[in-house]
Formats: sequence, C-alpha cells, structure tokens
Amino acid sequence: MKNYELIEEKYIDEVSSKCRVYKHIKTGAKVLTLKNNDNNKAFGIGFRTPPKTGNGVCHIVEHCVLSGSRKYKTKEPFMDLIKSSQQTFLNAMTFPDKTIYPISSRNKKDFYNLMDVYLDAVFYPEIHNEIKIFEQEGWHYELKNREDELKYNGVVYNEMKGVYSSAENIVADAITFNLHENSSYGVDSGGDPSLIPTLSYEEFKDYHKKYYHPTNSYIYLYGDLDMDEALSYIDDYYLNDFQKIDIDSNIILNDEYDTDKDVEITFSASKEEVTDNSDFLAHGWTIGYQTSKLDIFMRDLLTYILIESEPAPLKRAILDAGIGEDIYTETSTSLPLDLSIVVKNTKANKKEEFLNIIDSTLKNLVKEGIDRDLLEATLNRFEFIFREGGGSQKAIIYYIRALNSWLYDKSPLDSLYYIDVLNLVKSKLDDNFVEKYIEKKLINNHYSVTLVAKPEVDKNDKQDLKVKKELQKIKESLSEEEIEKLIEETIALEEYQMTEDSPEAKNTIPTLELSDIDKEITEYKVIHDKIGDIKYLKSIEDTNKIIYTNISHDIGFIEEDEIEKMSLMVSLLPLLDTKNYSYKELNNEIYKNTGGIYFAPAIYVDSKDNSKYYVRLNIKMKSLANNIQRGLELINEITENTILNSKARIKELLFIMKSRIEASMLSGGHQMVISIVKSYFSESSLYQSHIGGMKYYEFLKNLVENFDENFDDLLNSFENIYRKLFNKNNLIISVTGSEEDLDNIKYNFEDYIENLADEKLPKGKFEFKEENKNEGYYITSNVVYVSKGYDLNKLGQKYVGDLTVLANILNSTFLHNEIRAKGGAYGGGITIPRTATLATYSYRDPNLENTVKVYDKIGEYVRNLDISTEDLKNFIIGSMNTFDPLLSPEDIGELNLSRFISNLSHEDVIKSKEEALNTNVEKLRAFGEVIEKAMNKNYLAVVGSASKIKENEELFKEIKSIK
Repeated sequence: MKNYELIEEKYIDEVSSKCRVYKHIKTGAKVLTLKNNDNNKAFGIGFRTPPKTGNGVCHIVEHCVLSGSRKYKTKEPFMDLIKSSQQTFLNAMTFPDKTIYPISSRNKKDFYNLMDVYLDAVFYPEIHNEIKIFEQEGWHYELKNREDELKYNGVVYNEMKGVYSSAENIVADAITFNLHENSSYGVDSGGDPSLIPTLSYEEFKDYHKKYYHPTNSYIYLYGDLDMDEALSYIDDYYLNDFQKIDIDSNIILNDEYDTDKDVEITFSASKEEVTDNSDFLAHGWTIGYQTSKLDIFMRDLLTYILIESEPAPLKRAILDAGIGEDIYTETSTSLPLDLSIVVKNTKANKKEEFLNIIDSTLKNLVKEGIDRDLLEATLNRFEFIFREGGGSQKAIIYYIRALNSWLYDKSPLDSLYYIDVLNLVKSKLDDNFVEKYIEKKLINNHYSVTLVAKPEVDKNDKQDLKVKKELQKIKESLSEEEIEKLIEETIALEEYQMTEDSPEAKNTIPTLELSDIDKEITEYKVIHDKIGDIKYLKSIEDTNKIIYTNISHDIGFIEEDEIEKMSLMVSLLPLLDTKNYSYKELNNEIYKNTGGIYFAPAIYVDSKDNSKYYVRLNIKMKSLANNIQRGLELINEITENTILNSKARIKELLFIMKSRIEASMLSGGHQMVISIVKSYFSESSLYQSHIGGMKYYEFLKNLVENFDENFDDLLNSFENIYRKLFNKNNLIISVTGSEEDLDNIKYNFEDYIENLADEKLPKGKFEFKEENKNEGYYITSNVVYVSKGYDLNKLGQKYVGDLTVLANILNSTFLHNEIRAKGGAYGGGITIPRTATLATYSYRDPNLENTVKVYDKIGEYVRNLDISTEDLKNFIIGSMNTFDPLLSPEDIGELNLSRFISNLSHEDVIKSKEEALNTNVEKLRAFGEVIEKAMNKNYLAVVGSASKIKENEELFKEIKSIK
C-alpha cells in the first residue's frame, strides 16, 4: 500500500475480519484495518492524551474540536452531522489516557463525509481562532446584568458537576487516584469541577497543538470498504500535509506500593440519606497491565467469579457477615489493570472485618480450590460473549478493544482475540491455575488501597456556597470597566450561540441527497410457523450458531395490586433455590449449558391504538442448538420448582436491587424523568412505572424498610402469581438463528408447552386516571433532569412520520441551542415515538425554571419554523435511521416479536418513512398548535438537586426525597 508500511496481517475469526496493521511512512501515524463483509462501515481516529492535572483539558478539547474547522465553517459540524447524516454511530469519548473520535454508517458516501469532517476537525479545528468555542463547551464567567451574581457556566463544567454528584463515581475515582498517585492516572481526565475554571484558553490551545498530530494518532477502518481507497484518501487529504515529529505523550506510572494504602473520603448526602449504614468500604488492587492479554482476561474472570456471579464466594462471604447491603466491582480502562471490591450501605467501623473476610476467603479458595462448576460456567459464559462479538455496535467496540494493547505500543491484534487465552486457562484448571493466580495477584499483592467513604450532610451545597463566595469576591475585585466587559462577553457569547450559521457556512457541510436514500427499509426474514396451536416465530439470521429464544407468555390477567410483586418475583426467579438446585448450582448449570436465561415483564403498545397494550412475560435464553433441550429443562425447573419462601435470600436481593436502581438515577436521570411524566397521562406508561419505574422503586423502598412485617403477605402473593404465571394461552415462541437450526430444534419446545397450564384467565383490572401530579424528586445532585410531556392522541394528533423529522429539527436546533449551548446542560431534547406520547428531557442540567420556559416556547418555535429547503432535506435524511436502525441478530428477533405483538407491519413502517420523506415546512408548522397545547397541559416532572427543586417549589404539587 503506497505511503504505508505493512507491519502485520492476520485473519481473526473472533472479529470475522482480515486484519492489517500499518504505519504511515511520512508521519508515523498508526493504522489498523478490519476488512470484512459488514456493510456498517466504521472509522476512528484517536490520540494518546495523558492528563497532567484535573482541569479537564482532555475532555474540553474533545468537545471543542468538533465545533468548526478549516473546511467546515458552521459553529457545530457535529450537530449538523447528527441532524443530517445516516450515521449509525457518531460520537467522541475521553478516557483516562486517550481521546477517540469514532463514526460508522451503512452508506458509503455518508461514511466518507463523516470521516472527512472528523479528520478536518481533529487536525484543523477552529478553536485556535474562536475563544467562544472554549467558553461554551469548557467554562466561562457568566454575568448578564450588573446586579446579577457572577456564575460559572459551560457544558463540560456542568457535565462533570453531574458526575461528581454520584457517590459511586466519587468512590471509584478515589480508588483510582490513590492507587496511581503522582501518575497520569492520579487526576481526572474528565475534569474536577473545582479545577476546570483554572484552565486557561492558552493552555487549552497548547494541549491540542501538542497531542493532536498524526504522529500521535491511531487510525481505524472497518467493514466492506475498499481499504486501499480509504487509506489513499486519508493520506492524500490529511496525513500527507504533516511531517513526523517528536511528541512526548508518554504515560507516567507511579511506583508500585509494597504496603496497602489507607484512604478516607466523604461524599455529599441529604439528611434523609444519612443512616447508620450509609458508608462505603472498598479494597482495590493493581494486578497487572493492559500489555498482558492473560492479565486482562484473568481480571475479567476474577471479577465475575469472586463478586459478580450469583455463587461468587467473596460476595457471599461479605453478605453472610452482614457487612453491607450491596457489593460490586470497579475496573479500570487504562494501562494499569485495577480490580476493586466495593461494599455499599455499610459501616466504616467494619473495615477490619471487611479486610479479614477478603483475606480469609481468598486464602480458603486457594487452599480448597474454586468450585469447578463455577469455573466452567464462567468460562462458557465468556465463550458466548466472544462468539456474539459485541452486538450492533461491534465495529466501534473492536476499535476500543484494539486500543487496549495498541495505545501501549503493542500489536492491536493482541486485543482482538481471546480464545487462545481462554483455551489456555481451560487447559490449566486441573493445575489450580486460577487459584495460584489469586494467591499471586491478590493475596500476596500489596499494590493496593483500602478506602472508607462517609456521607457528609449537604457537602455539595457547602461547596456551592464556597464557589458562590469566591465568585462574589472576584466580582467585588473587578473595576466598573471589567464588570462591563464581562457583561459584554456574556452577551456576545449568547449572540454567537443564537446566531444561525450563514448559508455559505452551511454549504460547507457535506450532505447526502434524498436520491441517496432507499425508500424501503430492511426486511428481516421472519417465518410464521406453529408448534401445535402455539405460534412459532422464526427470524432467520446468521448468529454464529447461537439460538436466541424468547418464550413470551401473556400475563394480562395480573391484577393492579399484583403488578409490582409480579415484576419483583419475575426478576427473582432465576436467583432463588429450586427443589433440585441451590441458587448457586442453578447459576452454574445455566452458564455451563447456555449463554444466560433471563425473565422480564414487558409492555407492547398497539401500533393502531395506543390506548391498547399487551403485558407479556418474556423468558429469554441464548444457547447453541445442541444445548436447547438442556436450557429448556432449566427453564422448566425455574417455572415449576422455585422455592419462593427463601426469606433471607429475597431480603438480600432486595437491598441489592434497590441500591442498583438508586445508582442508576443519576446516570439515567433523563429516562427516569420521562417515565415519570408519561405515567401522568398514559395508561401503558403508568403500568410500566409499576413494572420498573418510579412506582416500582417506591414499592421496593417500602418493602425493604418494612420487610419482616410484609414478608408473609408478599409470599402469599408470590405463590398466587407463580401458580398462574406460566400458561399456554396466547403463548408465542420466538427464535432467531439459521433456518436449519430453527427447524431442527422445533420439537424441543413440545415438552415445555405440554407442561404448561391451559387456563383462560380474565383480564386483570387496572385503574388509570389521567392526573397532573407535577412531582419534584430530589436526590443528592448538583444538576437536574427536567421533563414535560403529553399524549398527542388526546389532542387529536396521531403519529405520522413527519413528527420524527420534527423531533430531529427540535433536538438539533432550538432545544440544543437553548438547553445545551446557551443553558450549559450536557444535553436536552424531545421524543415523539410511534405512540405519539411526546416528552421533553434535559440531562445534567444546571437550570430548572429556564428549561421549563424553553419547553413552553417549543410550540411557538414550531409555528414560526423557518428553514430552507436544503436544511429540511438534511433533517429528513438525519431521521431515516429511526425507521431502519442498526441491529444485532438478537435485536432483529426482538424487533420481529415486538412488531408481531403490537400489530406493526413492515408496510406500516414504510408508510411512516414515506411520510417523513415527503414532509414539508407547512406540515411541520401545523404541529405547533398541538405541541403548544401539550406544553400548556403543564405535565412536569423533575429529578435532581434538592436546592434547585426547592427554589422552584411553585412549579410542583409535591416535592419528595427519592431516598
């Protein structure tokens, strides 16, 4: 290949690709290509970017380089691509030691457009000419009027305030920073909010100049591309413009400790959250480095065997000792391989007992040996993960995986295959290889940290007050002229953010044409077969010999007072003892014979009438064809022989489930708040809230707090629900795999069906009353998640494809500009699904009242929508993947089942796509009135900062603490 030196090539089965490693001769840029027949083409460029301080420069540069470049003159080409591309992935990510920019698309022209924008962005960004990019995405002083308080604002600043609101994040960071003090990993590459305002514009620009050079780059290509053509393009238009230079991007490592390090920290909590067991305990080791494939594999293996699996002996010992309510692991994504055990909801004074249990349990495992079934089950589970290959986003996952070795000057191919390591470990089980590894890497390894984290009441508020006073001092120190200048700069930044790009600037963004868009959608082959009277849906896909099974039971007979109990019981079923197996043995049998068995309730809304919905219990299993029978036997064991009166085990699992939901409320706050607001006006959404939303959380919380007095009633309900849950009435069996395998396994389901009850049960009653509750749920957080919404059907507007285009327009223009660019939130948008249950949302938002005002202006914005024909074309194109998303084989089976249950035909989706393709500005403007009516209904929900919610108490009918 001209201008590239081939370093290595190999066909790797695990990624189904011919892999080649190159070095660009002129610049030293490192290149990896994965050639295969996947039409989802991917590109990535990354840089080794070790941080020196916690001022967030790595993260802020990542945000900023995508805000205009040499060739692409709009303020935010990234958002222009989001709204106008057929991308299947488009993002950028900051890691502790690298920053990457990956994209993918199934359309070749679109792929080249995306790749070119990203290459121009990283090598020739506008950041060196326009300080306002840094101010918007990083941080700036905000002062709109002389009498106002001086504030900090900026997207990354507010994003990281959200990150630092989570106790789990704070604990994880503290472990890392203390294991790697005075190293590249001893500071936060994302940025500590208290340090972000110390970053200067000059330091920011210098950082980009130093690290964003081809010599320091890692370039990736994947798919059915002509690799020679793509590499020539990258060379001709970019790499050839540069010369190789010396770049010091070396990662600084600290000396390994020879004695355990003790650390104590605090995290913010409200008075309600502080109890006598609200501390964290953690112990973490560095067990090796990413340059060792064996160490990488073994860390993942030990994580699952010791803590994450149900029979995990170390988790079991800690829980049995009553030390904490939840135990989980933290692992690093950097050169040192860190493995940490974290106990949540515990007492700090149990530290020594915690450490003694870790030591004694590990020593006992070495002496007595790890349960062979657990080892074999775990190795089989890993083999399934490798066989599946990474799901729908495997092209991007392979790039990240390759960097695990590539970034540290090893072959990227080393990280793309693990079967050799897996087979090595399998071959050495009889030699106690895993036990000896534990002895060396955990018991005798003193490169470790022990951490105690305690709640500090209102710590966030105290820090906010401290920042407020510091800003007040700064303001008081300013002269009249300096204050006037700050006001002018704030106004100038807002004007910059709100000024629409010129037609000339817009014309620099490469786009597709409507003629490039296929009017059809992918039609996945599904055969409607039967086993006796039972529906047997066969989705024909290449699944690398895996069979994906979904046994879907109709459970519409569940009564309203049973919903939460049913949902809880269903989630508990594979985790409890049965008549023939302890829960530990059951776990091992499942993973020795399958890739997993999962039970979950689901709701499917009718595509023709969103007031109709269908409640199902889905039993999902991954298996090879020759193990389908054994998998079904295990499902039968669970559905017929589960011991439901396992009081101690259920109580233990309840604490863990509650803890995990609480931990997810900050990372997924936007989803939670959408769910809450929809439950006010949508019956199916309220039902879903009882299954897994806020209603379900409140049920769990009450059950945990009053478990002993409520258990007998709970058990009676469980037994009644269990008796009627598994019924052949309206049963659907959906399977995905090769047609030959699906035909061959068909008879295996006959015994399962034969054992089922055949009783037609009356539909359960569920009372729904539309109610504008306007709730504010506060948690310990520096930011809020804000949603308003309503059911457009009730206002006379059914879903049409045009609404998908409108959502794209609002997300990419009005809501992005007002909530993110101007407001400083990490994100904000609107969803208008096929059910037409509209909901807005904001993510890690520093504002509340202003965000509500923005939502209330959406209708007016839509009524007066003023976009060019060219812009509309781009918005239409950017909406197309909604109708034909990128899916994994497992996803395809789920899609076919969902469409069957919800009565959504292939033709219905094509019709919606046609509506979107044929929309026009007049049609879109007509939606302004109905959206205004929806916002005027004033259905509002907020999750987040207590102070922000209480400051705006007039917006709410009820304010309550989540915990």
